[in-house]
Amino acid sequence: MSTIRLEDALMDALSAWREARACSRAEGKTDRLPGSDHSFEWREIQRVIADLGADWVFLSRLDAMGRLETDGFDDAVSTHVRLSARGFDPDLHKAIVFEEDHPRLMDHFERGLSIGSDRIEFRLVFPEATVRWVESSLRTTGRGDREDPLRLYGALRDITARRATEEALRKSESQYRALVEQASDGILVFEPSGRIVTSNSAAKEIFGLDEEALHRKKIIELFYPDDLDHDPDALANLAAGRTLRSVRRLKQSGGENWIWTELSARRLQDGRVQVTIRDITARMEAERRIRNLAYFDSLTGLPNRELFREQIEIALERCRRVGKQLALLFLDVDRFKQVNDSLGHSSGDILLTQVADRLRSAVRGSDSIGRSTVQNGHREDQSSAISRLGGDEFTILIQDLDHPQDAARVARRVLHALSRPYRVSDQEIFVGSSIGIAVWPEDGETSEHLLRSADTAMYHAKAHGGNAYEFFSSAMNVVSTRRLNVETHLRRALERDQFHLVYQPIRDTRTGRISAAEALLRWVDAEGESITPDEFIPIAEETGLIVEIGAWVLRTACRRVRTWQLEGRTSFRLSVNISVAQLRDLGVVDMIDQILFESELDPADLELEITESSILDANPNVVAAVGQLTDMGIGFALDDFGTGYSSLSALQRFPIERIKIDRSFVAGVGESAKDEALVSAIVALARRLDRRVVAEGVESETQARFLTGLGCDELQGYLFGRPLSVDAFGTHLEREGKADAS
Repeated sequence: MSTIRLEDALMDALSAWREARACSRAEGKTDRLPGSDHSFEWREIQRVIADLGADWVFLSRLDAMGRLETDGFDDAVSTHVRLSARGFDPDLHKAIVFEEDHPRLMDHFERGLSIGSDRIEFRLVFPEATVRWVESSLRTTGRGDREDPLRLYGALRDITARRATEEALRKSESQYRALVEQASDGILVFEPSGRIVTSNSAAKEIFGLDEEALHRKKIIELFYPDDLDHDPDALANLAAGRTLRSVRRLKQSGGENWIWTELSARRLQDGRVQVTIRDITARMEAERRIRNLAYFDSLTGLPNRELFREQIEIALERCRRVGKQLALLFLDVDRFKQVNDSLGHSSGDILLTQVADRLRSAVRGSDSIGRSTVQNGHREDQSSAISRLGGDEFTILIQDLDHPQDAARVARRVLHALSRPYRVSDQEIFVGSSIGIAVWPEDGETSEHLLRSADTAMYHAKAHGGNAYEFFSSAMNVVSTRRLNVETHLRRALERDQFHLVYQPIRDTRTGRISAAEALLRWVDAEGESITPDEFIPIAEETGLIVEIGAWVLRTACRRVRTWQLEGRTSFRLSVNISVAQLRDLGVVDMIDQILFESELDPADLELEITESSILDANPNVVAAVGQLTDMGIGFALDDFGTGYSSLSALQRFPIERIKIDRSFVAGVGESAKDEALVSAIVALARRLDRRVVAEGVESETQARFLTGLGCDELQGYLFGRPLSVDAFGTHLEREGKADAS
């Protein structure tokens, strides 16, 4: 058998058909297909061939005796099968059809004849043992009678390559599905309507739902409510070939629990959207903790100094843009250091947390006055207007002020809230606060300038007694600058030998002679200016310089008194002031013992003056130091009695030998009956407690007579001598000694 291609067979068939048609016309017959007794329209064959678009086409028909005749036209398949265009052997089908596909092929022909059309795929086996997949299509025409014989049109197409591709795709899809199922990230596919149609095991685990429950959801139902205006629209409008990444909260376990997730979405070719979901709740929680450590105070939970700086810069930028005023309140807790030192740092921490809570309440109650700062585009509660800069220092930032005086309303509310008693360590504690107010832009264009102005105003409020607020004024800058200069020069004054001591005599009311002398510190700076103790001593105590300066004072005074003693001058008691900061120092007892050893001064000749705040300080270091120094033979006097927060129980517990009446009470003697009554009461109290009394600031004979009459043991003041230099006081002692000798 010869092999021809499909186009050659068609041309041959067409030529044969033309010859047959010419013969038929000569004989008066209709057009027939060559080799057939049944006529049909050639254009029908052309239409079928075009419709089926096959590699190999054949035509079968039933003759008058019911026998099946076939004409075939081959192309790709026939090159393997070696079939001819004429004399096609129907049995050859069985010879080359894969054995398992024989039943299906028979059913295929039966369905084609019975219902008019059918299509299947089956395998052919060629002599060289090559298996090819073909697609067979059948179509029938005609009624099956003599006038209209039954025609069966068939077509075969080689689909081996397509089947191989499909198989590869199926394997690829299977592998892809396995990868999806094994993925640790959740994967969802949802339709444009939002309905979820595909999910992997990780997704079901993330949401805590089985497949049926999850697929009843729409993607929008899984989003946190605040995100509904963003992500779903973005996902719906996601263009093909693009990826959308975002961090959002999604609902977990079908309840009200929300988890942080990282979403990666892309649109598939069929219009659906695939979303990869990664649970990053742990990471977000870690980032939150890191942020809290970096930007929030661990004790109070308030923004710290770093976050405050960011907030005030954002607030100032907004104020510049909208033309509104801003107020900064700088707050310091009054007497916090005393509480911290006397009750311990843990009690101080408890107090600070209570202060922070009251500040939150006070500022929340001031919503109508201003607004708090805004972070990251989200409005925070009013507590974000409050920051803790450190220690007992807090700030309150208020924006959108209509008038600066509105800030005073907030300050008054805060003062009232903080003035109520606190309960700390089973004790009732009263502390107030001092508030400085600075207004932008009048009191400072920059955040640093504004903060400095508010800080300055706060110090003025504290200097006026505390539990008050002050607005910043330009005059405060003069005082603030002066204080800064004093502090700067004070730090170098000791090493530059700018300090010196003066001595003021204290006289015994019974003998009229010098019984003691108080060593007083004086400072003349490098420019020759004398800075008063009232100005530099508080600064020295605040900065901690008082410890070093106090040691110098004590060492210098002890050496000088011992020198006078060796020179044969009149013997007297040396009185030296010692601050509570020195008494808290763990080395204070050893330091004083060393000074006495070096100077060879008898401890009985030394008296340390302490303030009322010292005996109220419950710091164990203070109590222990006073006890040890008393055991050494050193006496203690209570200075400025009546000006502080006197505690009779503490006075009774501490080994106080003398009480010094403050000069402010003595000044009214002879002029004010009230002052005389107060002085009388103090002297009477001291007598009942078996304490000796020293009156300070005695400047007139009237005062001296009144105080002596009350029973004061010693008097000190300008009436008996001003503070004298070392040489002048030495001369005074020398004269006193000569007078005693005569």
